[in-house]
Amino acid sequence: LADAAKADAYLFKPEDTYRMPGGGFGGGGRGGGVGQNPSAGAVVYYNLKNKPAGEVVLDFLDGSGNLIKNVSSKAPESQAPVSPASEEEGFFGGGGPRRAPAETGLNRFVWDLRYADASRFPGLIMWAGSTTGPRVAPGSYQVRLTVDGKTMTQSFEVKKDPRLETTPADFAKQLDLLLKIRDKFSATSEAVLQIRDARKQIDEISNRLKGQPSGKAISDAASALKSKLTAVEEELYQTKNQSSQDPLNYPIRLNNKLAAIGGVVASSDAAPTDQSSAVYDEIAGKIDAQLAKLDVIIRTDLPAFNKLVRDQDVPAVFIKPKPKER
Repeated sequence: LADAAKADAYLFKPEDTYRMPGGGFGGGGRGGGVGQNPSAGAVVYYNLKNKPAGEVVLDFLDGSGNLIKNVSSKAPESQAPVSPASEEEGFFGGGGPRRAPAETGLNRFVWDLRYADASRFPGLIMWAGSTTGPRVAPGSYQVRLTVDGKTMTQSFEVKKDPRLETTPADFAKQLDLLLKIRDKFSATSEAVLQIRDARKQIDEISNRLKGQPSGKAISDAASALKSKLTAVEEELYQTKNQSSQDPLNYPIRLNNKLAAIGGVVASSDAAPTDQSSAVYDEIAGKIDAQLAKLDVIIRTDLPAFNKLVRDQDVPAVFIKPKPKER
């Protein structure tokens, strides 16, 4: 404790933790009992002598030093600012990305023992599927604190529920499949983002040329190109979803099916069944087929459209003529 008080920044060694569901909720009830359940994850404490000039970063690493998850005190640029969290997320795992606290004195962060989440896109709605990253397997881990350019590391253990007979090999198989599911889901999200961005740019070009001599040829080519892009998007994601209840009316697509399989695989501390692996292979194969179609569109159809626009000598800035007076 004396060293912690003297240092500008000090990272305490986390206590070993158990990979178990639940925890973190307060007690109480009819009997008037009051209490707090243990936190669901690894509790990290660090002391800051002064308010940091820059961001505070927590890196969670496996026993070999490979990065599992990165948490910063700085809000992500692509998202609205969120408040630093000193405790677990809500019951349903909401609340967005959590940040590392960066206050003068003792700071506390609870790592939920999970890898980084899968990539998402705005407006994503799914049924019985989650983009939450998988939990780590029992083993040795590290937490690395970086404050104003200074780095310190502590190690700790994540232990399995002692009542389980699950072997390290079983945990490894489960984690391997869950990471494959996460990464494949991220690939579908990134494809949807690419499609939407390309379609937006195509619309901007074709809309500018409405009523112009070169507009007809470009408009027809734009419609054909957008149809190809939309066909891929609609296989990957149910684009009719506008509310959380819409999946009841419209069938889920490949990304939702993939996420649902992830939920099945993660539902117990056990190796995935042969059926789960087989279903993953089937869905991943269908996703890869759509991603291959998108790749052809990007490499072939999109350059052809760009060439048409160049050949029509479309100006970078276009001033529409004034309407004729009546």
